[in-house]
Amino acid sequence: MLGGQLPSPVSIPMQNSSETPPFSLEAFERLPDESGWRTELVRGRVVREPAAGFEHGRITAIVGSILTRFVGERNLGVVVGAETGFVLAEDPPIVRAPDAAFVATARLPVGTTSIKGFARLAPDLAVEIVSPSNSAADIRDKVRDYLDAGVRLVWVLEPRDPTVTVYRPGEARVVLGPDDALDGEDVLPGLRVPVTEMFA
Repeated sequence: MLGGQLPSPVSIPMQNSSETPPFSLEAFERLPDESGWRTELVRGRVVREPAAGFEHGRITAIVGSILTRFVGERNLGVVVGAETGFVLAEDPPIVRAPDAAFVATARLPVGTTSIKGFARLAPDLAVEIVSPSNSAADIRDKVRDYLDAGVRLVWVLEPRDPTVTVYRPGEARVVLGPDDALDGEDVLPGLRVPVTEMFA
């Protein structure tokens, strides 16, 4: 789309009958890749978002690099990039694909290659980078799904401010600005990164 705002995420309707069962995890896994779209499964409905733009991709790479270096040096677990699906619930089925995620070693199956398809677990850290196509409700729903599934720490990066909003289960959200530093807390102990570095 040239000019203007990017299209909002699109929910694919179920056949046209309220009695039609939702997409199953198995059916969702068999869907063909759609060029130009990212897909998630939200309570049995397939939701498509436009592919990330250049700035979004640049910030995703920065965040992934920071996390990968820190986690790798300390052998803490595994960092995965955008579009890696995590099964957060099975009934109704929810598959979310954060822009970056970290899973601690103790929570991984023996050998990461033993995970085929979507990871049937919640990551310890989920990172979302707000796109022009995301509404406040979209982000709120993603964060709620992460926290409900047991994600211990969620970072939401807003490139337009720039700010990082930090969410923890049962706690009030914390908004960090350019003068603040992002802390890995008990999820990534010792990680402390200036907010500006996440957008540099």
